[in-house]
Amino acid sequence: MSPNRRIILNIVATYGRSLYALVIGLFCGRWTLMALGEVDYGLMGVVGGLTAFISFFFGILSGAVGRFYAFAIGEASVNKNQVAGLERCRQWFSLAVTIHSIIPIVLMIIGYPIGEWAVRNFLTIPADRVDACVWVFRFVCISCFLGMVTVPFNAMYVAKQYIAELTIYSFVTSTLNVIFLYYMVTHPGVWLTRYAFWQLLLILAPQLIIAIRACSLFPECQFRRCYAWNWSMYKQMLEYTGWNIFGSLGYMLKGQGIAVLVNKYYGPTVNAAMNIANTVSGQTQTLSGAMQSAFTPAITTAAGTGDYGKVRALAFRFCKFGMLLSLIFMLPLALELPEVMRLWLKTPPAYATGLCWMMLLIAFIDSHTLGLGVAIMAKGDIKWYQIVLGCFNLLALPFAWLFAANGGNVYTVAFGILIAWALLVYGRVLFARRLIGVSVRQWFKSVIVPICSILVCSGAVATLPHILMPQSFIRVVVTAMISMVTFVPLSWMIALDETEKCFVKDKIRRCFCHG
Repeated sequence: MSPNRRIILNIVATYGRSLYALVIGLFCGRWTLMALGEVDYGLMGVVGGLTAFISFFFGILSGAVGRFYAFAIGEASVNKNQVAGLERCRQWFSLAVTIHSIIPIVLMIIGYPIGEWAVRNFLTIPADRVDACVWVFRFVCISCFLGMVTVPFNAMYVAKQYIAELTIYSFVTSTLNVIFLYYMVTHPGVWLTRYAFWQLLLILAPQLIIAIRACSLFPECQFRRCYAWNWSMYKQMLEYTGWNIFGSLGYMLKGQGIAVLVNKYYGPTVNAAMNIANTVSGQTQTLSGAMQSAFTPAITTAAGTGDYGKVRALAFRFCKFGMLLSLIFMLPLALELPEVMRLWLKTPPAYATGLCWMMLLIAFIDSHTLGLGVAIMAKGDIKWYQIVLGCFNLLALPFAWLFAANGGNVYTVAFGILIAWALLVYGRVLFARRLIGVSVRQWFKSVIVPICSILVCSGAVATLPHILMPQSFIRVVVTAMISMVTFVPLSWMIALDETEKCFVKDKIRRCFCHG
């Protein structure tokens, strides 16, 4: 398959997967809340979040490994030496297997006893639910361990841009999860522990299949002991990963710290409201996340070739397309959120709707610069970038604690997150200018201005049903249709320049033509 056709196939596959995940995720959130109840649903979020330090390492190491794979592929294409490129990828693979066999064990030895102590002695948990929460924590720990061990194989899929096959696994597991949740809803009982075990199985099966398939598909996935202890390569990866860890540590501590803070000040029912808000925000970002899966390997490979003009162009395109895809769902959802929450959850937990609005705003602000962040990470010079942005991220926790400790409600906690996120986005823009030569004026003119113009115009038209019709399901449908009818043409006419229009047309044409 040609590279162009693979890119469009990956975009279509991830877009389809994201649409499916968006719909399924909304049903799953409602059924999970119905089956578990507000208390157990909140406990599932806060207890599962205790493994955030492991999931955090998983995400960072996966991104680092994929970056070095893709960079090696780019270097090989420049040197036109495929044999050397293959061997270089095998070196990185062998190194990654070694690292991901040792680090998960160390993390589990250190983190597991701390986490179990927190469940038994620190968190606000009803006495009759403590033992169940301990088992939830154990199952989540096993899931994280398996995820980390299989990182080298997943990263090779992404670097090789075999996104479509990963989409199949995601589709199957999402469907099985819906079936199981429907069974939970129709068979009332105490499901917390069994649900956590089911989530473990949904992670275990596809990860094993992916690892086996990667070994058969990719000649790079061959472990060589002579490459497993290459100290110069260790130094490169650990330096890159170390600064990435430092920067992302603020994100991890912010996320779990906010969950614990909410639990201590407001109780598990408000944790449930925060979980719902995070779920809604995450689902609206699935489409922009799909674009990231498709663009990141291409941006990293371009950085490997040294073509930073192409890197900047792809980063701008990612920012623009990511914001547009997020707004397709954010705009009508924000306008009709109270009715959507009523239709979805029937009786939403207190504060859930307001927190959803706050988290949607935070997600929209973040989408402005996601492409710039990917481009910076692809270049590899990330020391000060991660130090500064990690500190900005971590500021959300003291801001939130300050508001909560002085008697503020949970909305002030979300406002603290918003302040920190605005600083993070501003820092990302400044580092993009310094490290990869991004013109802030060009970024603002070509990305921010047209999309904000579309948002104002489309939003003004989409508010008409909200003003003229009573609150109902019909109004939700009409608002969504009007929003789509105005948003898509305006995006084509205002947001996309001639080069990007040609890009979209070319990719669509190549999807149906050979070569």
